[in-house]
Amino acid sequence: MKNLIYMSVLTIFAMPMAFAAEEEVDSSLTSGGSYIAQEEATSSLTSDDSYIAQEEADMVAARDRCAPKKCTPPKPKCPPKAKPKCPPKAKPKCPPKKKPVYCEDKCNPTKWSFQARGAAFLPLQSEIRKIYGSALPTVELETSYPLAQWSECNQLLLFLNAGWTFQTGKTIGFGYYTRLNMVPLSLGIEYQWNLCRNLDFYIGAAPTYSFLWIEDKDGFSKKRIHSAQFGATSKTGFRFTFNTNFFLDVFGDFFYTPFGRMHDSIQSFNGNITGFFVGAGLGGKW
Repeated sequence: MKNLIYMSVLTIFAMPMAFAAEEEVDSSLTSGGSYIAQEEATSSLTSDDSYIAQEEADMVAARDRCAPKKCTPPKPKCPPKAKPKCPPKAKPKCPPKKKPVYCEDKCNPTKWSFQARGAAFLPLQSEIRKIYGSALPTVELETSYPLAQWSECNQLLLFLNAGWTFQTGKTIGFGYYTRLNMVPLSLGIEYQWNLCRNLDFYIGAAPTYSFLWIEDKDGFSKKRIHSAQFGATSKTGFRFTFNTNFFLDVFGDFFYTPFGRMHDSIQSFNGNITGFFVGAGLGGKW
């Protein structure tokens, strides 16, 4: 009985202690367990996060491997900028040089000209005027060629002229029949200026070589005398161009040739012939 009571008392005192110890153990276990659980949870979360991150990395890597590679295409290698091939500069097709229209209309400075001229010879010696008259008919042929040209229409010309002056008359005193024939030849130069539309003025000079024949008749006999001498002439006049290649020449030429004293049994006179040829000519040029 005593043992039973002793055991009961022990039990009564031991139980609170046991309960306290158990509570300590439980709290210890609880705190330890919670720490362990927290550690396990943390490690689990960490491992889960790393796993998820690894999975994501693997997925990205797999996607990158499977997806077509996005490469930046290389910049196209453009050929070096070639200078534009311009067609070779063609020389401007200039129209062939031609004489200015205004010049063609005015003077038409061509190479050759030829004209026929008619004139009256006006002697200055009174003796010749008394015998043959104050105006002796004259015909001439003249040609010219340009030696030089200035200012479009102005030209230096070389000319050749041949004339024939003829006239009949009466001797001083008895009034016998007499006939004069004179052929002057001249070669010289003249300068021609263009004044205005179609109109040119010229002046020139030349040496001459002239032939003179005198024929006298007194009713019983016929006498002939002749002479040839050098002389000089000067020329001046105006030329009017029309229809491009034709011109009208109005001129006045001075003439001098010292034939000397000429005489025969019928008449005698001073043969130093001086005078002017005044007339006009019609010609062409090309």
